[in-house]
Amino acid sequence: MKRNVLNIAAIVIALFGVGFGIGCLISLLSSKGSLADGEYRVTVCSTTDVHGAYFDSAYVDNLAAKTSLANVSSYLKEIRGEGVQPVLIDVGDNLQGDNAAYYFNYVATDVPHVYPRIAAYLGYDAIVVGNHDIETGHDVYDRVASELTMPYLAANAAFDRDENGRADMDENPDGKTVSDSYFVPYCVVERGGVKVAIVGMTNGNIKSWLADDIWRGMDFQVISEMVQPVIDRMIEKEKPQLVVLAVHSGTGAEQPNRENEAQYLAATLRGVDIVLNGHDHRPLARDVENVNGGSVVLIDAGTKAVVVGQADFTLTVKNGKVVSKSVDYKLVPMEKYPVDPDYVAAFKEDFNAVKAFAQRPIGQLSENIFLADALDGPSTYINLVQTVQLASSGADISFAAPLTSSGVVPKGVIEFQDLVSIYKFENQLYVVEMTGKQIKDYLEYSYKNWVNKSGPSYNWDSADGIRYEVSRKAPDGERVKILSMNDGTPFDLDKTYKVAMTSYRASGGGDLVREGAGIDPASLVVVRKMKDIRSLIGDYIAAQKEIVPTVATNWKFVK
Repeated sequence: MKRNVLNIAAIVIALFGVGFGIGCLISLLSSKGSLADGEYRVTVCSTTDVHGAYFDSAYVDNLAAKTSLANVSSYLKEIRGEGVQPVLIDVGDNLQGDNAAYYFNYVATDVPHVYPRIAAYLGYDAIVVGNHDIETGHDVYDRVASELTMPYLAANAAFDRDENGRADMDENPDGKTVSDSYFVPYCVVERGGVKVAIVGMTNGNIKSWLADDIWRGMDFQVISEMVQPVIDRMIEKEKPQLVVLAVHSGTGAEQPNRENEAQYLAATLRGVDIVLNGHDHRPLARDVENVNGGSVVLIDAGTKAVVVGQADFTLTVKNGKVVSKSVDYKLVPMEKYPVDPDYVAAFKEDFNAVKAFAQRPIGQLSENIFLADALDGPSTYINLVQTVQLASSGADISFAAPLTSSGVVPKGVIEFQDLVSIYKFENQLYVVEMTGKQIKDYLEYSYKNWVNKSGPSYNWDSADGIRYEVSRKAPDGERVKILSMNDGTPFDLDKTYKVAMTSYRASGGGDLVREGAGIDPASLVVVRKMKDIRSLIGDYIAAQKEIVPTVATNWKFVK
């Protein structure tokens, strides 16, 4: 039956577009009349932020992964064996974070991507688009969307308009309006006669993190500013008995911000029974008091398949109407479940292909690189990144920050897999123009956060190409004293320099460009866009053949 629905959906998609074809057609085919009186039980399960944890083993020394989708497979087998057919939803960020994702994103592009095949094997009903899924670029996420056998949801990823208010026809050949989603806005599935609507939203802050060519053709709307009408229209049309809102947005607080809206949504929206969220990697399961009366369950299933969120709903129907709903919910640790041997066998060839790719030697490292050293000051870790960025770009100055706070890259042979430890994201390298004053103000903002341990360490940029000192005790705005360029020539506050930074930073990530340098990211002059920094590091190591780690000497903390 599922195959027939998808075949019919393909025809409708061809005629009316993806958003209508899947979002509406599946809803139509799953629609039935009112429920008979009695009790109905529906289980909703969620994963999120899997970040490429597809396999049960690491790629070296036959080490076992702590948890992966292989454990989730065992969990699903168990509950399905007990007669439970869960509504299974993933809340985004699956296409980045591990060599398995990288390999199928950018290397093995002539074969079906492994993630859609895994999602089909596990029986997901819907997948939400995450910001790191968008980060992979159009070639990857458009390909994945075409290969998934379930809806890829992001109702707030609307087709963009041009300056005259028209949709971009190059990216939108079907002439959709701005209100139409690039992805699927929602779908409706059925369990035991109960219609369950799943509305999906991605992070509203994506444009602040990613270069515009990565998300061209889309406008990411703030969830809280547009979601209620979407839910209201969906309920009016589909008349579901259970409504799931799945958002790739952090938990946040009572008031929303673009990045973290989930708790606010659970507290304020009408017509929603459960909010599933992700993005912040902080597992939780709790009731949130709703201003419209009652409470809404909020579940965040963390990251890397460490837990699965589970909510068991009981609906009571009288005279054909749902008169009450109750719910039990929990986070289920996946360490309790063994690796599913059938799952492992099904994807063994894929794992072996990734393993062979990841184990390719690219160079030598003469000493260990301890990644946590970068949190305390100049380090071998960031010095390597800065060296690569300056050498690859030809920029005058480079900005870089630690992307991880733990781990070690061991001395000896450097394999491709080690590059994920050194640089975990697929950020591109940009070269931008900044004045000397903007550079100093940028560093002042960065070191204010660093000294005060405010925010994540991946926003604690240091610089290379200039010599400077940072006073820990000086007041805000007066910590950084720039002495000269690295070659001893004067640093000029009025001069325009070429600066290497990540695409994330240039697009506004961390607010260092906007709040620090005082530049609207949209007006930042980008003079060069290069490939992803991880690949640049790999190219540099291969060219050097041996890396001798050294601590940066161009800057230091002073009292």
